[in-house]
Amino acid sequence: MLADISYESLKQAYSSVGITEGKVVYVTGDITKVGISLSLSKFELLNLHLKVIMDLIGPEGTIVVPTHSFSLCNTNIPFSLKNTPSETGAFSEFIRNQTGSIRQLHPFSSRTAIGKEASYICENTAPHSYGMHTPFSRMLELNSIFISVGIHPKQIVSLVHQCESDMNVPYRYTKEFIHPIETGQHTEMKAFYHLVTYLNCNIKRDKNVKIFENFEKQFKLNHSKMCHGSVWGFNMREFYKATTELMRDDIYSWLAEPPDSRPYQV
Repeated sequence: MLADISYESLKQAYSSVGITEGKVVYVTGDITKVGISLSLSKFELLNLHLKVIMDLIGPEGTIVVPTHSFSLCNTNIPFSLKNTPSETGAFSEFIRNQTGSIRQLHPFSSRTAIGKEASYICENTAPHSYGMHTPFSRMLELNSIFISVGIHPKQIVSLVHQCESDMNVPYRYTKEFIHPIETGQHTEMKAFYHLVTYLNCNIKRDKNVKIFENFEKQFKLNHSKMCHGSVWGFNMREFYKATTELMRDDIYSWLAEPPDSRPYQV
């Protein structure tokens, strides 16, 4: 969809959903859903979004994006921090290729960051997708902002899996994968871990409807028009607090209803 995209229009939208100086911002979604421009190339459009965000957060801020490569799961294709592309949209791949970007070492579920806290968020992490010493746990510590461009966050709020991990939901478990990793001129096998659902529990998801209803009763989900689409933003600590408390009272709150097959089997 063609749109009148300008620096000022993007700046107004991003700032209105919570991006301010010094913030760590986790950016996900699909920027093509807010509009493309005949006057800007793909590179120019991606660079414009990046420039606006970086100008808003300044030298003390950090931008983080998902750079997942789930197609490698259950294969023998080596993962390379430098060369394995992101499968999480053009903007995430654009960030991954920026000079100074730092990527988490995880062959399937990685995040990439640039800015002041990039090293802390993405280096020396646990070999897990969620849990302690992962990018989400560190972003929570840094009081970060979750930004969803073009897609309502209830459809893509991967932060909810950090909540599930920390609350030990009974329909998921941590699975070990031994995967080849490129290290310089060599490839070595390393163990990594990902949060997965049990095969036999026949879960029915409600796509985070209850979770966002609960969140918006307590905290603010910021929303702004952005060209022909929308952008949303919220405080990650607030979401974590509301969602883990909801899971404390209803461990199956991520689901439409409790699974009909319990206990679970791998």
